[in-house]
Amino acid sequence: MLNLSALALGLILLASPALALAQEQILRVGVVDGSQPCSYQEEKAWRGIAIDLWRLIAANERLPYTVSEWPSINEMLEATRDGKVDLAVSCINISPDRLARYRFSIPFQEDGQAVMTATNSFNYIQGLLKSVFSLTLLKLLAAYFIVITLIAASLWKIEGYAIASTTRKISAARSFSKLFLSIFAGPGSDNAAKKVRGIAIVGLVFLIRTVFVSLLVGYITVSAVRESPDKLTGEVSHIKDLLGLRVGLRPGTVSELLITELNAVSIGKKAVIVPLQSISSAIELLESKRVDAILADEREIMYLRTHQASKTLVTGVPIKRIRPESQSFAYSPGLQPEIISRINHSIVSFKRSGAVSSLNEIYLGPPR
Repeated sequence: MLNLSALALGLILLASPALALAQEQILRVGVVDGSQPCSYQEEKAWRGIAIDLWRLIAANERLPYTVSEWPSINEMLEATRDGKVDLAVSCINISPDRLARYRFSIPFQEDGQAVMTATNSFNYIQGLLKSVFSLTLLKLLAAYFIVITLIAASLWKIEGYAIASTTRKISAARSFSKLFLSIFAGPGSDNAAKKVRGIAIVGLVFLIRTVFVSLLVGYITVSAVRESPDKLTGEVSHIKDLLGLRVGLRPGTVSELLITELNAVSIGKKAVIVPLQSISSAIELLESKRVDAILADEREIMYLRTHQASKTLVTGVPIKRIRPESQSFAYSPGLQPEIISRINHSIVSFKRSGAVSSLNEIYLGPPR
């Protein structure tokens, strides 16, 4: 009898891991399509920063799960609150009103809203010319002109151009002008001097001209970078400038809430919301001039510009870092506290290990 009891106890102990695995809760995970780079479908497979992070967490914690698609972030959040979904996986902004209504995981990143608009080549060239032909450039050219004038005057005296026969034929003014142009531009300057002191001065001119050209190219390059398309997008420089414009955005997002608030306090013009089924459709709408601006998470805007297929559209991001907020997953109130603790712990671990930063680099490229 004792042996039978021991055998029964041994069988129970051996079966306990299998029983625990069978009783492990299969999580119902909600996702939203068209929210690049956080969550989207590509060739019938789910991809994105949030999706890949969840896969790492699920594998690390050995959490079985099923996936269901929801039309918008807000509808997915309501599904978590109603217990239809155990976990909402996306880059969900923790706004104050959401924090009061839903449960969230440990944040895995922070992001703000940004505005993308279209510009054109004429605006870009106009802005670039305005930057290049500035007071700084005029000072640089004036300094070079003065130095070359002084050097030309020295050569004129050292080489005796004033008494040369060629000077008597074409006049002193024209002779000095030719000498000045030769030194200023470069070609023919090696023939401008015959005496040792004159040749030394010509060598100095070559050095000065090389340094000046380097400074000029450097200045123009820096000006071109500074006058990026982000600063050449018309009159949009503040969030209030969206009033009166057609603004493309994803329904059920913080972007929609932002425009709704903006319209509510405006006593005049209102921003017209143009719903985007997918953030990837923004470029087409801008190119066809069906919207005037796109409002979305800054990472979504970065993704659009990184993966922009249009060769004719020039886009800019005149407004960034609007209301930065933490982003995380959302939990159902009925989700087991032990599972919540495991997921939160994995999020902290993957943030610390650099996995979250690596995912951002995969989808957005290295930080600029």
